[in-house]
Amino acid sequence: LTYKKQRNDTFLRLTFVSTREDKDNHSCSEWYFEVDNRECTPNSINGFTYRRIDNPSPSKFEMSTSIVGVCKGTSDGELLSGKHEGSMHVRFCPWFIRDIWNPRTGSKTTTTMIVEEMCPPQDHT
Repeated sequence: LTYKKQRNDTFLRLTFVSTREDKDNHSCSEWYFEVDNRECTPNSINGFTYRRIDNPSPSKFEMSTSIVGVCKGTSDGELLSGKHEGSMHVRFCPWFIRDIWNPRTGSKTTTTMIVEEMCPPQDHT
């Protein structure tokens, strides 16, 4: 999703709304935002799905989800005014050792991604 940021002193509020789906009984997936092919700093904007069910046959798992966060910048620095690319990605959880995994998004639903420019919080002390 391409967004044209108007000012240098603002942040981007990123929102992702969809359905997450996995077909494994023992899985962990991380959905995360990138802006301009880099994760946001100082904190990643992400959501996790961890599932462990003691059942020999895999079962389908679907869950509505929304992931929301504020992006101040990336490892390349602050997000200055101009065009920026926002994207959602999925990967294995960093601490998870299994590699049987089949996550996807948007199953039977509309996937929505929203980018909003917002002013930084004000100090009212």
